[in-house]
Amino acid sequence: MTFPEALEATALAQHLRASRWAYPLVNAGHVAGLGLLVGAVVPMDLRLLHLVPGPEPAAVVAFLRPFAVAGLVMAGVFGGLLFATAATDYVQNGWFRLKMALLAAALVNAGLHVRLGAAGTRAGQAIAAVSLLLWPLVLLAGRMIGYS
Repeated sequence: MTFPEALEATALAQHLRASRWAYPLVNAGHVAGLGLLVGAVVPMDLRLLHLVPGPEPAAVVAFLRPFAVAGLVMAGVFGGLLFATAATDYVQNGWFRLKMALLAAALVNAGLHVRLGAAGTRAGQAIAAVSLLLWPLVLLAGRMIGYS
């Protein structure tokens, strides 16, 4: 039995597939996490790029980063539960694979920002621009999974 098959065979995955309410609630949690994540990342990036007025970019990042992290954790936990329901299908789905690659790139980019402490620098602006490109692409690829 492969790992995706084993994951699908768990009691939790079976419950999520069988329950009238569990899967939709988990899906809603995933979407809420994505909303919190992107809802924090976009204003951070726009401020780092000086495209919107406001407090110093470092202050905006310090305020919004915990919300982005909370959203990322929510999206990851609930997304993992969604994955468990049809793991064998997802690992073969091109959109899912693209989403995971884009997500990995977005996380590396975010890690660079944290590591470099790049608020207010050219590096910070480049990281913000890449972030503004990657996160919507992650969302788009994720949305396309349902249509493939």
